[in-house]
Amino acid sequence: MKKIFIILIGALVVIAGCGSKYDEISMDAFANCLADKGIKEYGAFWCPNCAKQEKMFEDSYDIIMERGVYIECDARGDNEQSALCIEKGIQGYPTWEFQDGMMLQGVMELHTIAEKAGCEAPRPE
Repeated sequence: MKKIFIILIGALVVIAGCGSKYDEISMDAFANCLADKGIKEYGAFWCPNCAKQEKMFEDSYDIIMERGVYIECDARGDNEQSALCIEKGIQGYPTWEFQDGMMLQGVMELHTIAEKAGCEAPRPE
């Protein structure tokens, strides 16, 4: 019984350490800043790197979706904008587009996105 209790406590400690990496309020502010500045993330629903990028935003990715930062490039996806992706010459996912027209392809660290966008990076918890 004592072993089970110790194992249970250990598991809870591990689970507690797997929580959010960033402060939720600053993450929401960051996502809103990207939307306010017209930053775009071009991607596809099936893209594994897009899923990695989404995970980095945690629950604040809802803001990215709702405020039109994310652009779906696959014609089979929800709210697809494949014609825009073709017009922009998007060739890989995710591709980030900034105010000055600069495009960066691949999974980007949040501090890199913040720097290029002129937004405050989310604060670690």
